[in-house]
Amino acid sequence: MAKKTPTTKWKKAVIVEWLVSKGEEIDPSQLIKNDLLEIIQRLKPRYSAYIIDEIAKDSEKTVLRLPPYHCELNPIELTIDVKHLLHQAIDRVKPEDWQSFIRHVKDEEQKFWDVDFICDEMIDKLLPDPRHILSIGESTDSSGDEDDSFD
Repeated sequence: MAKKTPTTKWKKAVIVEWLVSKGEEIDPSQLIKNDLLEIIQRLKPRYSAYIIDEIAKDSEKTVLRLPPYHCELNPIELTIDVKHLLHQAIDRVKPEDWQSFIRHVKDEEQKFWDVDFICDEMIDKLLPDPRHILSIGESTDSSGDEDDSFD
């Protein structure tokens, strides 16, 4: 990275110093480290930069970052064996092939979105179960009907 932004490993005083250097008006005596890191998350897009992004920008290119461990979202994975193709000839991948690969990836991405929306709808339709109660603090139930048997 060209410019480092604070992480959880940074000491609170260094995080405060970084925020102040970026023009943030904060009172460190009123904020815990986690609060400061939330401010960092809000500001991070303004100050995070990778050297490759700057090189690409100078060349009028854009770097596309793909999620790790999802080969189905990476068109290059669909070229069968990239190393093999590179050794034989990269021009074996025709523009029509590449367009097909990208179309396939877009379809796969849409499937992920569809599943996300279906899950959201299913979760929203679930009715709360009164048997599942999480109490924090002292219990108001003094019935004493606790049964430790598994009959």
